[in-house]
Amino acid sequence: MQFYLDSANPLEIKTACDWGVIDGVTTNLTLLAKAGPDMKAALDAVLDASPGPVFCQVVGWKEVDPLVAQARWLGAYSNRIIVKIPMGVAGITAVRILKSKNARIPLAVTAISTVAQAFLAAKAGADIAALFNGPLDLEQDDTVRIVPAVREIFDRSKLPTKILSAARFPRGFGEYAADGSDIITIRMEFMKMLFEHSFTDKRMQGFLSDWRQVHQDRTWPAGKPKAAKLK
Repeated sequence: MQFYLDSANPLEIKTACDWGVIDGVTTNLTLLAKAGPDMKAALDAVLDASPGPVFCQVVGWKEVDPLVAQARWLGAYSNRIIVKIPMGVAGITAVRILKSKNARIPLAVTAISTVAQAFLAAKAGADIAALFNGPLDLEQDDTVRIVPAVREIFDRSKLPTKILSAARFPRGFGEYAADGSDIITIRMEFMKMLFEHSFTDKRMQGFLSDWRQVHQDRTWPAGKPKAAKLK
């Protein structure tokens, strides 16, 4: 399973890279708009900071031709860009047209909110079905568990489309990963939560308290140790 940061902030991306946990970056129109008025410079900054592929969304929703034209431009702009096409009749039509002309252009259908939409994206030839399960979790009382059904349909129908889940909070991350997501993307504020748990804090505080009662602030020596003598 691959792990992506959902961000258009180069500083956030660099921090996640320093942690050594991300494979690439996902963006959307909101994130790139917040990055500033120079859209090309914002995309370049993300590409420079990302350790791998970058998801970039076309602008628009209802008209096929603009979606196709933008997708072709983005695909030619960098071989690291995965083009995001919005879910809908125009989007699915655009995916079919793009794949019929150039099957190598990587396409993800975004804003998928149901199992049926995921199936339509896969049938059209999308490489990735980007589920909005995490955002939906924030909008509904019940937990959104669509990954298992999508995984079963894709596997049974031998559809090669990968499943991307947009996680919110550690619980969702664990469920989406266990249910069979191929990619999980998460915003920085939620990624930080994955490293944290109150029981982890409690145990570490206990370990260090016990150590300091005997050894105070002493630690193991730094540098290359001398070979231990065998008795």
